[in-house]
Amino acid sequence: MGKKPKYDLVLFILLAVLGFMPMLQGWLHWLPVKPLNGVTKETDRPKFGLEAYQSGSFGKETEAYASQHFGFREPVIRLYNQYLWDFYRKTYAHDVVAGKQGWLYYPQSVRDYYGQELLRWHPSVDEARKKFDREAKYMSWARQILKENGVDLLVFMAPEKSFLYPEFLPDGEKDTTTFNACDHFAQRFSEIGFPHIEMTRWFQQIKDTVDYPLIPQAGAHWIFPSVYAADTLTRLMGQLKGTKLPKIRIGEAYETPERDHDYDNDLELLLNLALPLRHQYGYAPRRHVSIEADTSCMKPKVLFIGNSYFWAMNLFVPFNEMFETTEFWYYFSTAYSGQDLTETDKVNQLDFLEKLLSFDYVVWFTTGNQLNKGTSDFAAKTILNLCYSQEDITPTYLRIIDSLWHDSLTLASTDAPIADSNYKQRLWPKATQLVYDHPERYFPELASDSLPALRNPRIKEIVAINEIKKDSIWMWNLSTCQTVIQNATLQQVLLMEAHNIIEGQPLMRDMADPEAKRDRIEQLVADMLQQLRSNPNTMKQIEEKALKNGLSVEEQTLIDARWIVNRLIKKNYYSLETP
Repeated sequence: MGKKPKYDLVLFILLAVLGFMPMLQGWLHWLPVKPLNGVTKETDRPKFGLEAYQSGSFGKETEAYASQHFGFREPVIRLYNQYLWDFYRKTYAHDVVAGKQGWLYYPQSVRDYYGQELLRWHPSVDEARKKFDREAKYMSWARQILKENGVDLLVFMAPEKSFLYPEFLPDGEKDTTTFNACDHFAQRFSEIGFPHIEMTRWFQQIKDTVDYPLIPQAGAHWIFPSVYAADTLTRLMGQLKGTKLPKIRIGEAYETPERDHDYDNDLELLLNLALPLRHQYGYAPRRHVSIEADTSCMKPKVLFIGNSYFWAMNLFVPFNEMFETTEFWYYFSTAYSGQDLTETDKVNQLDFLEKLLSFDYVVWFTTGNQLNKGTSDFAAKTILNLCYSQEDITPTYLRIIDSLWHDSLTLASTDAPIADSNYKQRLWPKATQLVYDHPERYFPELASDSLPALRNPRIKEIVAINEIKKDSIWMWNLSTCQTVIQNATLQQVLLMEAHNIIEGQPLMRDMADPEAKRDRIEQLVADMLQQLRSNPNTMKQIEEKALKNGLSVEEQTLIDARWIVNRLIKKNYYSLETP
């Protein structure tokens, strides 16, 4: 009897330790835990205030914060997820659908198979069909205009898992009132002769000839089979230009570390289970991949625009050996460039037209279910930029913005109040989207069935500059000219030379005696300084500009004089020959 209190004490201490361990873990993180996969929106620690306390928001925010930061949260969630999966085949992962025999799918892929995805993006089947036909037409026009300037545009459609392995899909009823977006685009592209590759059909034909899934049982993307698709793609690219590209050579299989199977199980990882799933099917074997090229091969510059299926292809195929330049615009939003595609930028911050014309190939890279959204504004944006200058487009946008500004429903739907001073900037994205949705309503030439004759005048400038950049001697001569034409950037000098090419004027590349040209320009600048100083109104503007730029009046006057002289030289108002 005397020992019982000791047992009670030990039990009490043990329970106390167990009770306080989550609290200590939440504060100190003293034991490492495996993080959860997926995207988690971080909850900020709530700040106490009388108003927040009285309204009840402080309590709700505290509860939300505590539920995200309690100790051992990750293993507790994994154990609960395991229980739901083992007993009910249920998951709270929004991006995963459980199929038969342990197969996993993206929900949008399942909906696409059953014909339910189309109406998530369009008000009606007729509206969807009209939009797709319009975008197929714009893609065809864009290809023709780009082809005029040495760029080949083509479409690549990666395989759709739900159509490749429908036998493992969860049971569902097909909506027979809709149509399949991928099939519709493929048919339209075939009818108009637009170069494209649709991989689902080919993979359907070969899936029974291999002893592994072409898309993994617990994954959403293809892995090594993407190499065979890359070979098909590059062969088509060579045919389009009638040139020889480097070849992809597939060698012997090699052993893969277990950790590499994360690429095969990306959907399983989103389940955040405590135990791995049992896989009834093997993984696609990895094989050594090399690039075969000789001096007769062209190494092109290639821009890929599309989704995550590209990453697997890039993982196994050394594109940096095959192409001179590779760039990837992920979901037409984030641009990846550089040797390892690690440098990033926002696509909307790039010079879109200049970028398109700087590549030999532009590959629109997509999958079937994502074609329910069409080309995600790529077709409309491309044809607008190819046919119209910014000076043509901006007045249309401003008229739309003015109309939106006087529309109470539009203002009520904005995320935040729009002040008078910035309403144009805030409404610009809405105006842009209206134009992209129906370009033909605002630019009548795009309603025709014939290729518009209009061309953005910048195209000739960009193409000329690209040709100049290919010639190292030409570039060296222009850098010499840059030292003569003071305060001009190399880009400005390139633009001046491009206009010389377009207008058939003498080229700066061929200028002789740079010192004499320098003396001539200095004399022109001195004359311009005298003209500026003799004009009171001009000097008042220069004084205001100097104050704004933090310069002295003399410094600003000299900068303006040189800028004016450069412009007049460019327009051939001044000769660089010594009088």
